[in-house]
Amino acid sequence: MSETAAATPTTAPSKRRVFASRLFSTLLLWSLLAVAFLEWQNNWLIISITGFFGVAGAVEYFRLLRNDPQARSFSTLGFVICITYWVAVLWYTTTHHKAPPMEFDLAALTASVHGSFILCYRHQLEGASTLQRIFNTVFGTVYTVIFFGFMIRLMYFHADGKGITDIFLVLFLIMVTKFSDMGAYIVGVIFGKHKMIPHISPAKSWEGFVGAFIGSFGAAAVLLATIPEKLAPLTWMHGMILAPVLCATAVTGDLAESVLKRCFAIKDSGATLPGIGGILDLTDSLLFTAPVFYFYLSAIAR
Repeated sequence: MSETAAATPTTAPSKRRVFASRLFSTLLLWSLLAVAFLEWQNNWLIISITGFFGVAGAVEYFRLLRNDPQARSFSTLGFVICITYWVAVLWYTTTHHKAPPMEFDLAALTASVHGSFILCYRHQLEGASTLQRIFNTVFGTVYTVIFFGFMIRLMYFHADGKGITDIFLVLFLIMVTKFSDMGAYIVGVIFGKHKMIPHISPAKSWEGFVGAFIGSFGAAAVLLATIPEKLAPLTWMHGMILAPVLCATAVTGDLAESVLKRCFAIKDSGATLPGIGGILDLTDSLLFTAPVFYFYLSAIAR
């Protein structure tokens, strides 16, 4: 009998095992989040943790391009831009104690566009493939660097020049976003029967979509009831408006990453977190909700 024939076929892990792994990773992450919030006055620590997740997400994204040998230099460019961005953010926030100017984001975007075209000059052009490498680099910079950078802007929304002022706004964002994810997962596993968008994400159901809204409203209500004075300029009215808005945006962000994974024919962006996948699988919804939350706050704070 051949070695191939004798090999034992791999079986997918059971739902119970996946749930247990996911629960372990979730508890570990919430514990890390709790420690971070207990030490929220340590600016360097908070910014470093945020930057770690930003860099890790960018690494996973640009690693998706590794099957194209000609794209390696483009991926390196994206990674260098990401590292430079977060080093600059860490320096600026710890020395000026306020959010970095928008010029940081524009500089990252400009560097990705200019750098991508400069890299094209080294080789013969390959038509659509060359344009695809340029797009992947610029998109990756916006998606994993600039979008996640809004987490820092939220921390210093009411900057006073002394330190992080709005960590509880970040807590509101994370809880409403991630409880949306948790509500969708739990309700979807238990009651999910009607597929939502099977050609993009076969596991998502309309029942899970309802669970996402329940989770978002629940998280928003708990925070508004317990620490309303720490969530200014949010009021109950704004919180109840934001809950469905952030929930819908979180689902969109989750599906956006599913589109990427489908296009690259992978199940997860990585294997860092058992039951969840990679860092990008964890932060995908936050990449979409953070900018929306920031612009909403900016509009109502005027």
